[in-house]
Amino acid sequence: MAAAYPLIHAWRFDGTGGGKPLTWSEIQGSSVVKLQPFWLYLNRNSDTATHWLQTRSGVDGSAAKALMASETRPRCTRFKDGAVLLLRSVNENEGHDFHDMVALRLWVDATGIVSLRGRRMYFVEEIYRSLESGHGPKTPAELLVTFLERLTARMEPILEHMRSQIEELENYTLTERDPYEARRDGPKVRQQLGRLRVAAVAMRRYLSPQREAISRLMSEEFPWMGPEYKPRLHEVINETMRHMEDLDEIRDTAGIIQDSVANAINEGLNNLLFKLTMMSAFFMPLSFVVGWFGSNVSGLYLNTDSTWFPTEQGFTMEGVVLVVIGLIEVWVFKRLRWL
Repeated sequence: MAAAYPLIHAWRFDGTGGGKPLTWSEIQGSSVVKLQPFWLYLNRNSDTATHWLQTRSGVDGSAAKALMASETRPRCTRFKDGAVLLLRSVNENEGHDFHDMVALRLWVDATGIVSLRGRRMYFVEEIYRSLESGHGPKTPAELLVTFLERLTARMEPILEHMRSQIEELENYTLTERDPYEARRDGPKVRQQLGRLRVAAVAMRRYLSPQREAISRLMSEEFPWMGPEYKPRLHEVINETMRHMEDLDEIRDTAGIIQDSVANAINEGLNNLLFKLTMMSAFFMPLSFVVGWFGSNVSGLYLNTDSTWFPTEQGFTMEGVVLVVIGLIEVWVFKRLRWL
């Protein structure tokens, strides 16, 4: 199957921003030392690629095991003059949640970079196209720094979209609305807030150790990592920190808005229950009077056969009594500020 093909991209740097693409047969037929400086982009889902990595790549055995782990957490681990760097990027693949972050696994040393991925990463393909056009990174170290810069920059549009959603929901909750409308829209708003909180927590989970991994990379004195890259790595760390702060703000703001929506829904329900209670309290005495005089019992007051106040105007008098009782109730409710 095409998805299991071992090699996605391979490149030999010429030191000027370009170089020569490599084929899988060239990689298998030569030692890695002869290919340097190189970049190999392998398909982690390919058994052929994993076997080559473990047996013929020259990568440290413990490092190869770390690269092939089923679950990874962002980190940087040094092995002699090389390093394993495990990173996470937002998921830009169609039909997937952006916060289901995809893993980029890197082995870096003086000879080159071996990278593996399980799912497609568009920013890596953009870097490869820049190499094809002759305007790409000149060395493996510069490629690594470019990876980190592009990976971090890819999160900015996602965070901006999340911030705009939070602002819309915040403006919605601050707008005075009818209680019925608040109850109607409440579940939808809470669902949107729930998705934003889940996304913020999921991304924050990986960004924190990723910042630590980049800091570890910058602090290590690798012979192939020149001092000219330290300022760029420092900027990546600052950007990652800013993204973490944005995610914290989004998560906390979503929680506050969610509480506000829940309070608005509860207030609407309480108002509804209060109105129903007032209606019940208003009609209770009237129902008693109507029920009493409507009973099918002879001899009741205001009937023609009554021994007490016999009259044919009983219905009219009963209506007057109901009106008077209703007016008295309205006056009492207003005095109690229930109306």
